[in-house]
Amino acid sequence: MLRGVPGARPLGPDAGGQWVRRWRSVGWEREVDAWVGRRLAEGGRRVVGEAVTYRARFWSVVRCYPTGEGLVWFKENNPGHRFEAGLVAAMAEVAPEYVAVPIAVDRERGWLLTDDQGTTLTHEDVADQATRRTVVRALARLQCALLGRLHAHPGVVELAPTTAGDRVRAVAREWAALPAAHPLRIERDLFERVEDAADALDRSTASISDLVPMDVELNDVYPANIFADRSTGVLRPRFFDFGNTLWAHPFVTLHGFLDSVTEWTRAPLSPEHHTELVTTYLTIWRNHLAADPAVLRQDLKATKPLLNPHRLISWLRLIPHADPTELQTRSKIPLSYLTAIAEISDPHRGRRTTR
Repeated sequence: MLRGVPGARPLGPDAGGQWVRRWRSVGWEREVDAWVGRRLAEGGRRVVGEAVTYRARFWSVVRCYPTGEGLVWFKENNPGHRFEAGLVAAMAEVAPEYVAVPIAVDRERGWLLTDDQGTTLTHEDVADQATRRTVVRALARLQCALLGRLHAHPGVVELAPTTAGDRVRAVAREWAALPAAHPLRIERDLFERVEDAADALDRSTASISDLVPMDVELNDVYPANIFADRSTGVLRPRFFDFGNTLWAHPFVTLHGFLDSVTEWTRAPLSPEHHTELVTTYLTIWRNHLAADPAVLRQDLKATKPLLNPHRLISWLRLIPHADPTELQTRSKIPLSYLTAIAEISDPHRGRRTTR
């Protein structure tokens, strides 16, 4: 059964900024609609109703089109995440069963067109351990399929684990030196806690082995970014939305998904459920690499503090392309990541008193 065109989501606080204004303009819509029409016609398809700009935020826009064969979805990213269209195309060549395969891409403009993939995971799905286990297994299989098969696309930030501490220090020092009225300015207390956290990152990442090389770290495996394909009678997760991807340690992706489970269920995973999900994930990796499971488990544990540094570093790509309205209304996002990073400081380590 074909799905109908969804209604547009409400605009966000950045609606007055340059990017949402651009994506709501008649000129932009005409240009995109013409491109979508041409690319669909190449496959003998056509749009049969009104398109809807489903969501527009300063980091990306998503527009939906009805066709006789079902909905198709168009996405354009902010230039900071423009690499996504090309990355999705490359991933689809390697692991088409785990991602949304594009109908068309325009790498230069960061344009991506895909068929509708159905609904995403629901809150009920996320609360179900069997479903979580299926997702974690599919995630590991996707990552192992990609391992060593792709290269770091232009725009995809490379972040080796042992460099994360220095990257965090650099951000904290830059933001602490900003003018008092700047939306990203941080105060001395947060600055000092982040510097301590960077030391903790150094200690944690120093123990990571070289067993798993740097590769695609999806950095946003969130329930709303996972299609729940049940067309065959069993759940087949299909991942999408890769604009936050880094070239870094792949294990951080699992920590992001587990973190989102806690957020969606508003409760921590039980030790038993957490252990089962970790074991499920690492079993795929162990079999793929013929690796020592104890080393893999230690590496997974050591990569956990990298979760918020990865989120922060990914977001930094957007800042050069933000106008004052966008920066003012969205600054809480990167600041929340920096604040979360400060929480990984070792509570037993003495606080600095001088710099």
